[in-house]
Amino acid sequence: MLQIVRMIICVCRGLNTTKVNDAIAAGARSPAQVHRHHQTTINCGKCCETVCGMIREQAQDDVCSAQRVMVAAE
Repeated sequence: MLQIVRMIICVCRGLNTTKVNDAIAAGARSPAQVHRHHQTTINCGKCCETVCGMIREQAQDDVCSAQRVMVAAE
């Protein structure tokens, strides 16, 4: 059985992976935008590197998905 793990990304504001991914899916492209999506602000900044990495991963997934669709359509 698949188990979903929710890891805390921002201890200061209580943002976990699900909340960060929800913000990214809604269009957030920076740590500040992720926090704004949840009506919070960056506090200590230790989450920023992780949030940026999650944004980059999502962008790569989007690019890869688009490439697969284009190849399948050819």
